Amino acid sequence: MENYYLGNGKRWIFADSSKEPVNSKEIPEFIYKLLLQREINDEKEAFSFLNPDLGLLHDPFLMEGMDIAAERIVRAIENKEKILVYGDYDVDGVAATSILVRFFKSVNIQADYYIPDRIDEGYGISDMAVGYIVENDYDLVITVDCGITALNQVSAIYEGYGQKGRKIDIIITDHHQCNESLMPRALAVVNPHMPGCNYPFKNLCGAGIAFKLVQAVCSKLGMDRHFMEYLDVAALATVADIVDLRGENRIIAKYGMERIAQNPCIGINALMKVAQATNIDTFGLSFILAPRVNAAGRMGHAKDAVELFIAEDMSKAEEIALLLNEFNNARKDIQDKIFNCVLKTIEEDTRYRDEKVIVVWGEGFHHGVIGIVASKLVDYYHKPAVVISVDGDKAVGSARSIDGFNLFDALNSVSDILVKFGGHELAGGLTIKTENLEIFRERINLYANLHITDEMLIPYIAINLELEGKDINTDNARLISRLEPFGPGNQVPVFCVRNARLESKKLTGDGKHLKLSFNIDGNTVDAVYFGRGYLADALFEGDMVDIVFTQEINVWQNRETVQLKVLDMRLNENMLKRNRFLLKLSQQVECLDSDANWLYNGIIDRIIEYDDIVINREHLALIYKYIKRMDIRKFSPAELFVHSRNIEIATKKNMNFFKFFAGLLVFEELGLIDLRLNSDGTYEINYYDSTHKVSLEDSELLDWIQKTAQAFRQ
Repeated sequence: MENYYLGNGKRWIFADSSKEPVNSKEIPEFIYKLLLQREINDEKEAFSFLNPDLGLLHDPFLMEGMDIAAERIVRAIENKEKILVYGDYDVDGVAATSILVRFFKSVNIQADYYIPDRIDEGYGISDMAVGYIVENDYDLVITVDCGITALNQVSAIYEGYGQKGRKIDIIITDHHQCNESLMPRALAVVNPHMPGCNYPFKNLCGAGIAFKLVQAVCSKLGMDRHFMEYLDVAALATVADIVDLRGENRIIAKYGMERIAQNPCIGINALMKVAQATNIDTFGLSFILAPRVNAAGRMGHAKDAVELFIAEDMSKAEEIALLLNEFNNARKDIQDKIFNCVLKTIEEDTRYRDEKVIVVWGEGFHHGVIGIVASKLVDYYHKPAVVISVDGDKAVGSARSIDGFNLFDALNSVSDILVKFGGHELAGGLTIKTENLEIFRERINLYANLHITDEMLIPYIAINLELEGKDINTDNARLISRLEPFGPGNQVPVFCVRNARLESKKLTGDGKHLKLSFNIDGNTVDAVYFGRGYLADALFEGDMVDIVFTQEINVWQNRETVQLKVLDMRLNENMLKRNRFLLKLSQQVECLDSDANWLYNGIIDRIIEYDDIVINREHLALIYKYIKRMDIRKFSPAELFVHSRNIEIATKKNMNFFKFFAGLLVFEELGLIDLRLNSDGTYEINYYDSTHKVSLEDSELLDWIQKTAQAFRQ
């Protein structure tokens, strides 16, 4: 509510829209401006972006090591060799593993697969896995979504086979950053980030690399477009792994979602059925399907997810999908319990209010969900967060950050007290001795004090374009849909409109949401504001507001209209300035410490008028009757804006925040009420059992206000 009246809740950051689009017959100016912000600078590139085509997929053999890898796999197929696919326990690793296993099955090769246990083995090729591989006499091992840093483990596998007098080949496929001097000496390393690799698109996920590997092998086998069979699973991984949805990723996501809509693999079909999901878009992939797949690795074993995607029997697939759904429900329950636990800890420890990084720990927190809890804390407080599970003298943590604060650098700054750590700018993990937790909390916050500004701790909304009323129409809404699929690198376009007049409001969804109507430059536009039902009392018809929103087409009774999805809303800038001024004035009047020049400037700059600060007997009577009738006991500063507006509308008298608050101070001075400021910033009124007659002339505060106002009237 404070944000609405004072406008200091979120920063509105506008994208650079100074680039002028070239004249194009094919691409409207409105959409071209959005493409320019996506660094799509010429008409040919823009046309390709708006019309993604499978024919635009790059030649897989442009990727370093791909020819060697594909040739070796062809030989393994021809010789019916024993093959192991080694993956990872998240959606990307599971998807990549299932793509290869399914492909090998399609060419009559029963390939084995290995997914490490999240808790016992961790990420990458584990020592346990090395032993398993050596024992089982494989001819070829192919890693997916991991292996690029497994220098020692790959060497150990070769050494183990050498001791047995056997030969093995290892192909590493990965998409993580790599160091040329620390790469495993495998038969082939396929990674677009490899030094010297000239592959045109660097941002494929692990499953994307596996998809390209299958494309390459199919090319050598003369199987034409057989690789397209795996687009659905590749699309799920691409979206879930939060990679840049441009270039090849955009093509994979678009055609993969089309395949999911028309003819998905049995596993995805079963998962959608269990999740009761239809019309899957990128949101559905990210927040409906992906969490259920990830739940296998978090709560059970990720091999269950692989079995889902390689299933050929619908009944078996549905059985596994139900299991994953149960895992996901259990994950949510555990996650919520831990979140509520750490929330209580944070609220009860006053030190957290001043600390810029939240570091919180507890006994036996489930390792599979602490990363999610850390993400929720970041969303809740807009601060970097580290959630740590304590087990005896050892503790394991997961960390998440905000834009602008490099978490890897922060962890590196305290590496001397960490057993181990890893990660990147926005996410990381660590192991630490329990005895060092307090010093870790202290030192990482000392580092944060040097690298996190107060502004960084205010959440922001990135806005693409500021629009006029004429820009909000069904034609432009349709054009926006041409930018789909949306995701990182291609977010849903966000717009801003200023000075929209609020025409109506209505609570929906059991009071959780708001349905609004605005007049924007003479046009009436409907909107929804999800999760903001609590604002209903603060909104008044006729309010002039600035809104941030996305726009979509709403179909009702075969009629198409534009509907806005409001992301943020506040009174227009002039009203915000006025409200901030009145708030500051009330704070100064509370201690009779107003700067006369400052007040004078506010009047001559037309922020406020003389009538905005003068208080008479009638104003006081209206305020006193109102608070008694409404039995107001406790209120926040923002609620005073609502109360004063209620009086103003009911009486047609000039009433505002300052007058209302000053009136309460006068009542306290005259002994009519007891007004107290609480530690949480709210005020509390206690009414005396009996009231006595008072004279307004006895109020020094009222006299001071009257004389001050009169001085500026002259």
